[in-house]
Amino acid sequence: MPTSAASASKPRAGASAPAAVASLALGDLLGQAEALVGAGAADQAVALYRQWAEAVRGPQAALAFVAQFNLGVLLGTAGDRAGAMAAYRAAIAIKADLFEAHLNLGTQLEAVGRTDEALACWQHVVDAGGQMQAAQQPLLLQAFNQIGRLCEQLHRYPQAEAALKRSLEIKPEQPDALQHWLHLRQRQCSWPVHQPFGQVDAHSMLMATSPLAMLAAHDDPALQLLAARQFGQRKLQHATGTLASGRRYNHSRLRIGYLSGDLCTHAVGLLLADLMAQHDRTRVEVFAFCSSPEDGTPYRARLMSTFEHVHRIQAMDDAQAAQLILACEIDVLVDMHGLSAGTRQGILALRPAPVQATWLGFMGTTALPWIDHVIVDRFVLPPDQQPCFSERPLYLDSCFLPGDRHRETGAALSRAQAGLPDDRFVFASFNNAYKLNPVMFDSWMRILRAVPDSVLWLLDDNPSATANLKAFAADRGVGPQRLVFAPRVVTADYRARLALADLFLDNHPYNAGSTANDVLWAGTPMLTLSGRTIVSRMGGSLLTALHLPELVTHSHGDYEAKAIALAHDRAQLQALRERLHQARHHSAAFDMAALARQLEDSLALASARRSGAGAQAGTPP
Repeated sequence: MPTSAASASKPRAGASAPAAVASLALGDLLGQAEALVGAGAADQAVALYRQWAEAVRGPQAALAFVAQFNLGVLLGTAGDRAGAMAAYRAAIAIKADLFEAHLNLGTQLEAVGRTDEALACWQHVVDAGGQMQAAQQPLLLQAFNQIGRLCEQLHRYPQAEAALKRSLEIKPEQPDALQHWLHLRQRQCSWPVHQPFGQVDAHSMLMATSPLAMLAAHDDPALQLLAARQFGQRKLQHATGTLASGRRYNHSRLRIGYLSGDLCTHAVGLLLADLMAQHDRTRVEVFAFCSSPEDGTPYRARLMSTFEHVHRIQAMDDAQAAQLILACEIDVLVDMHGLSAGTRQGILALRPAPVQATWLGFMGTTALPWIDHVIVDRFVLPPDQQPCFSERPLYLDSCFLPGDRHRETGAALSRAQAGLPDDRFVFASFNNAYKLNPVMFDSWMRILRAVPDSVLWLLDDNPSATANLKAFAADRGVGPQRLVFAPRVVTADYRARLALADLFLDNHPYNAGSTANDVLWAGTPMLTLSGRTIVSRMGGSLLTALHLPELVTHSHGDYEAKAIALAHDRAQLQALRERLHQARHHSAAFDMAALARQLEDSLALASARRSGAGAQAGTPP
């Protein structure tokens, strides 16, 4: 948005008596106000605009909307939202088609939580689109994009999708708007997601697909690398640095820093408490650099207590946080976001630690030059897929996904209490809707048709997705009563209901991760389909560590055949349940002490390589 509705030359600066202020021509007023702002006296500029707007008479009074608009900008910048809103409304009262004021008023209303009023302001601009001059088209685009953004945040997905599509029809070359439009279609299971329209073609859609969306869209590591690079070039052009360049610390214990905004009841955070508590404190010193919300849960308190040092960096900018990490002399900094929401890559770009790795937060390559390593196991990242990773792998001997041997689980419940039939075979797959795709869902529908006395238990993610999935099933000859949708519940209750399923059907290519860990801990057998990407091999990694390779398939045909066979073999399913319950105590998948040693070994090796002769000669860590 422009900061003024008109511009002028800059004559003398300084405050005037009210009578003299009223006689100022608009150009002189703007010049004085801009000079005051430039001199750091924005409060005086505010006073000047107010005096002029109150005192002006005659023909110039019709131009007072300019002063009111600029006053709104200054007050909004200063955090006086009520004052800014009053100024914008005053400007609109004088000039109803001042679309910039409607846009800015909406922004201020959103900031104070009045979201419906904000949307109404932007809708006013959209409704007036037919009256706009060509030069005003950017304002119409801004209105559509604001509606799309806020409706997405409010989970009003159909409205968000429609607004962004209108924006893209006006100007197709908007990769950010297209990225969100595509992900909105994923969230609603609007298949096919990549559906060209207008001048938005398939190539544009592929290039605008976000890294997260690409994990769910294609089992192709090369496409994931492409998406990561495109995203990094478009969204992560941070200032880079070499803060820790040449640093070789001689600590008695390796200093590991975990950088995350998910150290709470988040899918990543819920994996960590047991592992963090198992770190050998005679060997490593553990730091948390935390930008996570304070959710007030006992789990959050438990997790934070496992770190020796906790630094809360929510209020710090990237440079301040990087300097803090440098001052802590961290040997290895482990980023737990990658390219997922909440990432603070601006910190890592400054290189505050000699070795920087990524783990858990994003199940693919980041393609970022300041990330040296990715922490994996040999199942999820086999050697033939390494060329599609910019990071060098640090291999753990067992599954790279930690788990919690002390996870909180709610009281047992019956199938009836969960809305399930007692006399049917229950397949389950609790994935966020954006991870689903028509190829996998077709497989599930074929399985249901082959097992007539079965139901598929799914997550009721959002109304649009639920309606679309029911319609998709009906089109495949599967009645709506065969799909049972579970509402979202708190973590402990969600874990309790996992034991009610007969067989968990893992998704592909975006496998379950944290959810799969909970499913297997609950003793429910899980069938997975392992592909070519890390995200499609998480389930296989867990099952391999649990010594259940017979539940790992490698094609949709084998997956379907195995699911159907298991549904007709209750004895085998019971045997699998018994093996899973025994694995709680005897499997590497749930041995967090052993995993902690492996992690420490890998990070120590990476640090030693960086500090060794090879690093001095300039070879990568």
